[in-house]
Formats: sequence, structure tokens, C-alpha cells
Amino acid sequence: MIKRNLIKLFKEESKYTKKSLGQHFLTNQHIIEQIVASADIDENCNIIEIGPGCGVLTEYLVDTPAHLTAVEIDTDLTYFLIRQFEDKSNFDIVNEDASKLDFSTLLNKDSKIIYVGNLPYNLSVRILTQITYDIDRIKSVVFMFQKEVANRINAKPNSKEYSSLSVFASYYYDISKVRDIGGNNFMPNTKVQSTVLKFIPHKNRLLESDKEEGFFKFINIAFTQKRKTLKNNLRIITDVTNILNELDIKPSVRAEELSIIDFVKLFNKISS
Repeated sequence: MIKRNLIKLFKEESKYTKKSLGQHFLTNQHIIEQIVASADIDENCNIIEIGPGCGVLTEYLVDTPAHLTAVEIDTDLTYFLIRQFEDKSNFDIVNEDASKLDFSTLLNKDSKIIYVGNLPYNLSVRILTQITYDIDRIKSVVFMFQKEVANRINAKPNSKEYSSLSVFASYYYDISKVRDIGGNNFMPNTKVQSTVLKFIPHKNRLLESDKEEGFFKFINIAFTQKRKTLKNNLRIITDVTNILNELDIKPSVRAEELSIIDFVKLFNKISS
């Protein structure tokens, strides 16, 4: 489907992007189509697009059967998008900082939400964490991250990228990589490499919801100093020597070596 050249329209009006907001607009139509296809959009869902920019992805999302709410911090871009999509009855826009927004106020409580966006890279982890507070309403999430951050999110045990962020993400979501994106696919071009990840919430979680906050505090302590053994990092909580033996975990183990199942078992033992 042929789309308008919104980047050309934007440049005719604005002439430049705002470096202070990290504005880089995706130009590759094939990649845009791939992102939209990966989101599994249907008429029973509502889409929240974070950081629509000049609307290159928005134009594809608004042609789906779902209702679309875009969240854009830049007031100039907000008015630009209003003009571009004023004839679309399924489109709303919110001129807000996504990192400070309560997303639960945006849409009907009965609706499942699909989040899509090219996130501001300095706020990407914060926004992912933020939307996860309302995870029971989420159908899917398709976000673009800086490649190094995506690698940390999707890291597996025994890899150098594996961290408390990896545990957090894998606890709540089944994660898959949609694709990597080179910096020449943006306007303006960038040296930063990007990765699009897809998140599907797990149907069942490993802990009761009232234990999750304590679990993630425990995980943060476990990864406090990655070069130290898990036993040393957890010393501020308790001596875990006997518990490690009970679980058949070697006392010299580091946090990066444990799976999320191992962490849950260890947490439950310490809690009890």
C-alpha cells in the first residue's frame, strides 16, 4: 500500500529534528510493515504508540481495525500529527511525556492494549517497566530499543549481558527478536544500532502478585556486584550457605549463572 511521504512533509514544515529529544524517524517501509505485522493487531484491541514522531509508523497503525492513541512529548509534532490524521475517527493523540504518564487512564478498562513504539533510548527501560505495572491488560508489546539494551533485556543465563533487567523481563514476558535495524534506516542517520523486540505476557506467573515486589528487590541485590558471588551479594539479607546447599547450588555461583526458576526457588526458601 502506497503511503504519504510524511518525512518529506515534516521537513517542508520544520526543516530539522530536535536532538534534545533524540528524534530519529524510521524511513524503511519494509521494516515499518514488519513491525506492524508483528503486533498481532485486531479490532478487539487498542493500540498505544509511544513516540510517533512524524507519523511514519502511525500511518500504518491507523489503517488497522483497532483504535490508536499516540503519545508524543513534542508539541510541534503533536500538532503536525493532528493535521495529518484529522480525518481518522480511530485516532487520538496525547501531548505528554510517556515516562511520566499513567497509561491506565488512557483507554477503556475492558480493552486489551497493544503497545508499539520507537522509544527514546534514554527512557526505554523506564517505560517498559512502567507499562508492566498494568500487565494484565496487555496483549503484546513491540518496542524498538538501542541494540545493547535489547541484548540485556533478552539475555539468557551465563551470558555477559544477563542482568536484573533480563530477569525482570523474562519473568513477565515471552520475548522474541523481530529484527535488528541499522542506523542508515533513519532520518537523520545515526551510528546507533537498534533492535525491535516483541513481548507477550506469560499467562501464568511464577509468584503470587503480592510477592513480586519483594522478589525484584531480592533480584536487584543479587546482581549488585556481578563479579562477586551470589552468596556475598546476598549477605546483607541473610547467610544463604545452607539454602544453596539444599537447592544443590554451588556456593561459588554468581547471579548471572542462575535461571529465573533458580531465583524463584531461592527467593521462596529465603522468604520462608
